[in-house]
Amino acid sequence: MIVKSQPLSERAALFLRLGVGLVIGLVVAFLIGDDNKKFAESIMPQDWREILAQTLTLVAFIIWAGAAVMRRVSLAIWSALATAVLCFILWHVRIYSGVASSSELQSILILMALTFIANELVSSADQAGKPFAHYELYFDEAWKRGVQLVLAIGFTLLFWGILQLGAALLGFIGFKWLHELLQNEYFGFPITGLAFASAVHLGDIQPKLLANVRGLALGVLAWLLPVITLIGSIFAVSLAFSGLQPLWDTKAATATLLGACIGFVLLINAAFQQGETDRKVQVVLKWCVRLAALLLLVFAVLAAWSLGLRINQYGLTIDRTLAGMVVVIALAYGIGYSVAIFRRGPWMELLKPLNIGLAMLKCVVFIAILTPAASPARLSVDNQVVRLTSGKIKPDRFDWFVLSADTGHYGKSALNKLVASSDTSIASWAKRASEGKLERRRYYDEPAFEAEEAKPADLSRLKIVSPKGAKLPASFLANDFTTLPGYDVPRCLMFEPAREIDRCTLALLNIDQEEGNEVAVLSPDEGVSVFKQTPTGWVGLVQSVRLYDESSHEAFKRGDIKTAEPELRDLVLGGKPVRLTPLAPEAVATAAEDTSPPSKR
Repeated sequence: MIVKSQPLSERAALFLRLGVGLVIGLVVAFLIGDDNKKFAESIMPQDWREILAQTLTLVAFIIWAGAAVMRRVSLAIWSALATAVLCFILWHVRIYSGVASSSELQSILILMALTFIANELVSSADQAGKPFAHYELYFDEAWKRGVQLVLAIGFTLLFWGILQLGAALLGFIGFKWLHELLQNEYFGFPITGLAFASAVHLGDIQPKLLANVRGLALGVLAWLLPVITLIGSIFAVSLAFSGLQPLWDTKAATATLLGACIGFVLLINAAFQQGETDRKVQVVLKWCVRLAALLLLVFAVLAAWSLGLRINQYGLTIDRTLAGMVVVIALAYGIGYSVAIFRRGPWMELLKPLNIGLAMLKCVVFIAILTPAASPARLSVDNQVVRLTSGKIKPDRFDWFVLSADTGHYGKSALNKLVASSDTSIASWAKRASEGKLERRRYYDEPAFEAEEAKPADLSRLKIVSPKGAKLPASFLANDFTTLPGYDVPRCLMFEPAREIDRCTLALLNIDQEEGNEVAVLSPDEGVSVFKQTPTGWVGLVQSVRLYDESSHEAFKRGDIKTAEPELRDLVLGGKPVRLTPLAPEAVATAAEDTSPPSKR
């Protein structure tokens, strides 16, 4: 007799979740813990240990989520398949493509989103017993699992807070054993896994609690939709009068617009939920959903336009490729949701199949981005090399460090080909980069690849506000600030600002009390820097000072700036200065009154 595979019982699911939390916690402690670091390094390299630790953590979520709802065989096959795919993706992200740390974090976040979405698609289909479940099941499972995940994270953090409080209380009376136990990785990681697994299981056996929390969250988010719709409408109408140039001048248009698109998608779905099949939707929300869908399309088109301008001007980078991924998804949502507005039938009923299809599209796009199919490292390297070989970028303005260090195998492979280039200048620079003789230039860091088109700064155009009518020393005008080591030089001293409002303001002051004036530079973004003349050129004198209030900026710009002697001299202890801070005059007066002798009658 053939017995059909069934989901685990409630008791078996609890044991499986706790067992997974305990075992994976112990394995992760071994892989990335410091207690046995030398022994672990003798077994496998650090990168591979971190890859396995991250893979096991994501697989643990899959097992925890599916333990009580997926059939046993399906859960086993899905977990094994997910382990292989996740391990391959993490290997590609961390080792093969070798992206920079900031982009690696973005890739990990994308991988977490991929894991969540793919798991809900597979889990819901398994529960329905067919390749595609009905929309209501997808909706219930996805929002339930999202709320469950948030509550589990909150429970685990609270659990650790209580443990830390207990360790502190015991420490007050001389018992350090709990504090030392919490510092041990072989206790900390497993106990975290057990706490998280317990929280997930509690969510499964308390469906009414999850339903109430989910209903509250959806209700709050739904009534935020009119707010973002009103703001988005005002913004869209304002652009018709101001034009797009002020938006482009922010230099953050793409990121801001895409953030708004994500907000629209989230709030539209919170308001729509399952349409009008299970509840009556307020007329206000209905019209807000329609208007928000149109605004979503407008914002997605503007984001695509903004990103296209940057790519056309400066080429592809890793960050722009990732932004392009979000733009593609935003355009798909915008077009689909806008079509749903004008389709006949129940209110926005097309959103149901659209959301299922778009979830699958996101999985495809995420997998492409995280694998060689559309790797941001590969695409950016190919694009920038084409720009270099076609003459759009000169070899001495190209960011060779990105090829040699930030793009892994793709960059190194491109360097090897460029070393053999028929262009002797390109070949020479590529050889130096491949030998590690080129360092990253500060002005290439943020954003990458953009400085190659910038014009050198014309320092004579800088505005001097103090003293009135003063001129910069000839040596300052001739100084090359792009090669100044060990100091954060304002960009306006290295490259000509694209906008007048980005230009720096200068003041000549005697700051170090030695002969000659120093140059204080106020940058719109980087605060105040001070430069001093030496026999070898101008160098940074003090650390850059951030000005957080607008009044200080305005005072500098109008020339209301001078130096002042310190109220108290510094103490020098063993050659190290110690700054003394005087008390406020009111505090000194109060102290004098408290210590004065009583008056005689």
